[in-house]
Amino acid sequence: MTALKAHLYDQFRLPRGPLGVLAGRAMARRSSNRDRSAWTVELLDLRPGDRVLELGFGPGLGLQAVRDRLPSGRLVGVDHSATMLAMARRRLRAAGGDGVPAELRLGDAAALPADLGVFDKVFSCNVWLFWRDPVAVLTGLRAHLAPGATVAVTHLPRHGGADRAATTRAGDAITAHLAEAGYLAPRRELLELAPAPAVCVLATAPG
Repeated sequence: MTALKAHLYDQFRLPRGPLGVLAGRAMARRSSNRDRSAWTVELLDLRPGDRVLELGFGPGLGLQAVRDRLPSGRLVGVDHSATMLAMARRRLRAAGGDGVPAELRLGDAAALPADLGVFDKVFSCNVWLFWRDPVAVLTGLRAHLAPGATVAVTHLPRHGGADRAATTRAGDAITAHLAEAGYLAPRRELLELAPAPAVCVLATAPG
């Protein structure tokens, strides 16, 4: 990978500055990203009163999808990019609606604040690949989960040559990470997209 490509790739890991704004706009405009986020939220089977957390909310597609479906409860997003926090806040403000308000917090999935609270549903979309230690992130998350809570980790391959096999490999890795972190009954769902499907692995927090 050239230095320029590495720099551009890093903007999707941690958007910042003018290039970070462009990366966020690119994320928000992709129809596959909107479809992937809405689909992940549908898989959560949200119920009134659910406490929902998104890790790595980016431009706010997933948060908006939750807010459109959750009339009551709590919605929190944590992202380590101040650029994305500002972009998501603008998106939610412009979208309006009567759903539960979103609480946006700047933070790291690997070091969630102790006062974050407890949640019934937690999801992430295309941030798993940026976690340096996914098992540590998922293990630490358990301190913020109600017994029997649902965790959904979604990945849509974006690299050159991405195909169904890449999706399968990602699903295998996510499943293994969830199991190692102590989650129960992992299951996989696929969303058919071109050129590669998205995979969502859902699992249950131990009681």
